[in-house]
Amino acid sequence: MKKIRIFLISIFFVIPFYAYADLQATITTSPEIPSPYEPVTITISSYSFDVNTAMITWTVAGKKFISGMGIKKISIPSGGAGGVIPVRVKADTASGESVELSATIVPQSLDLVWETPESYVPLFYEGKSLPGEGATVKVVALPSMNEKGKQISPENLSYSWYVNDEYDDNASGYGRQSANFMLNYLDDRTDIKVRAESPNGSVAEKTTTIYPHEVMPLLYTYDYLFGSNFAQLLNRRLETTNDTVISLEPFYLSTKGALKNSVSYNWSLDGLPVTAQNDTLLALSPKSDSVGTRSLSVEVFNSKRILQKAEAALEIIFDTRN
Repeated sequence: MKKIRIFLISIFFVIPFYAYADLQATITTSPEIPSPYEPVTITISSYSFDVNTAMITWTVAGKKFISGMGIKKISIPSGGAGGVIPVRVKADTASGESVELSATIVPQSLDLVWETPESYVPLFYEGKSLPGEGATVKVVALPSMNEKGKQISPENLSYSWYVNDEYDDNASGYGRQSANFMLNYLDDRTDIKVRAESPNGSVAEKTTTIYPHEVMPLLYTYDYLFGSNFAQLLNRRLETTNDTVISLEPFYLSTKGALKNSVSYNWSLDGLPVTAQNDTLLALSPKSDSVGTRSLSVEVFNSKRILQKAEAALEIIFDTRN
């Protein structure tokens, strides 16, 4: 009897499987929130295909702008405030697939101005009052935003305020066009940013940088009729032959409002304390028929602004001999 051997043959069919996924891409603008007439760079990027080998066509405001292999970035002017510029980009890959994206550029205008309501400068001073260390600054947003050709009232905007990129909830809100900020003692600069947004979604953004300034106590001669003689700064020495009144002008010291009572003026003559007439005026009366040198100094300090402390010194040479 013959033995029959049966061979079991297993046959495996390998069926190739291809996963087709939609192309994914993103379009970005820089800056994200442009100002009027500011150049805007628009970029297409993707993780699902190589944009460098794709045929890319850009359309700006309904007209073909540029087309070519790997043109993944363009730069265009943004136009006037409130002007709408539609941008479309189409990417065609070598495999025959394509993706289209769009963006809308709507520039809006926003300016920031600031002042230091507590810092001292003389009356009629032509320069800008600068903040001392730790001073409070008031920042005002001045938006000029348009929608469909109509100006948006600043009172109808929502304002988001940021200090060194940190959101300030207390300062932010609907109609909060201005805000007060105290400069940090540990920072040599403070970046104030505001973002203004309309109910319809129009957005404008602006950042300003504020630097604290050292308090500058400066000395001048004083006339009771004309005031301080700003034409002649008493830098190091003063030569006099008669009675003289010295005026102290504490530039950028926080002296206004509630801070007035926290300021100290300490005058010294040859190292000994002397009393001034009204904190900032000191009358000197050298003895008649005498000659000599005296050392004058004055220290200014604000106890509520601990880094606002400075000193001015002056050498006085007098000769009252006949």
